[in-house]
Amino acid sequence: MIFLLSNMEMLFFSMVAAVTIVGCLIGAVEPHLPAFITQSFRYGKHSLKDRRNHLVARLEVPKSSFRHFYVFALVWSTMALYLVLRTTVAGKPAPEALVTFLDFLCGMRRTEKSTSLETLLATFCLFLQCCRRFWETHFLQIFSRTSRINITHYLVGYIHYFGAFVAILGHSQGFVTVAGNAVITPDHLSWRILLSGAVFLYAWWHQWRSNVILARLRMDASGKVVTEKHLMPTGGYFEVVSSPHMMFECLMYISLIPILRGNIAWLFVTAWVVANQAQVAHLTHAWYLETFPNYPKTRRALIPFVF
Repeated sequence: MIFLLSNMEMLFFSMVAAVTIVGCLIGAVEPHLPAFITQSFRYGKHSLKDRRNHLVARLEVPKSSFRHFYVFALVWSTMALYLVLRTTVAGKPAPEALVTFLDFLCGMRRTEKSTSLETLLATFCLFLQCCRRFWETHFLQIFSRTSRINITHYLVGYIHYFGAFVAILGHSQGFVTVAGNAVITPDHLSWRILLSGAVFLYAWWHQWRSNVILARLRMDASGKVVTEKHLMPTGGYFEVVSSPHMMFECLMYISLIPILRGNIAWLFVTAWVVANQAQVAHLTHAWYLETFPNYPKTRRALIPFVF
């Protein structure tokens, strides 16, 4: 079955497998693992402090480098939205070079799984996310000058946003063949689409509120940055989970599954997001428990009252 996966599906399958296996090993036998594995996986507040590998340290970049792939994400998402609008609103066929490119990444046997309206909504939702994350990383988020990430985390950011839009377009009406008719019609609208869009916007908004709470931990009342320390967040969904911003990241991608139903590539993208966010949320939750003796015991890592 694995040999039937497209290049894009295989890429995300490999990423899911890698983050799950390494994350489980760190959770179960971390003291017995080589330092280079743990150091490569951990970053930020829960980065490895002891037994650091000097070679791996040379492959680290400032955590603030996250800004770079959100610049890429904003440009790439704008291009994708333009192509979708060009096809679904203007009624123009997809460029032949793009169709050939999607054939290579998503398979020659790919079929239409999403209507033009579903494609437009999914692309627009992800475009909104890229816009907001660009704004946050450049004008809201306060990065510690000493915090670093492995180069693999940096590169995976580009792969994720590139692949997410390819996964949408690869099985969308109007992008499977050059001659595909992708004009939006009223019968495309359904309660499934409206409900999925509403859930996405709810998660999008509350992730923004969660990120504002995190940023304000390092500011005084006037908005001036006064510390780069990691402090204990309170308020909003932080009262029930340690990482609501990660929870809502998962929910946004899950909410698009009904819109992109039948799109296996999107399932792999969503699985990657959930697997990655779950691992990071688990490490973050453990760090909070170890660092703050008064940390609320009722909070969970990612899913309220469950995990």
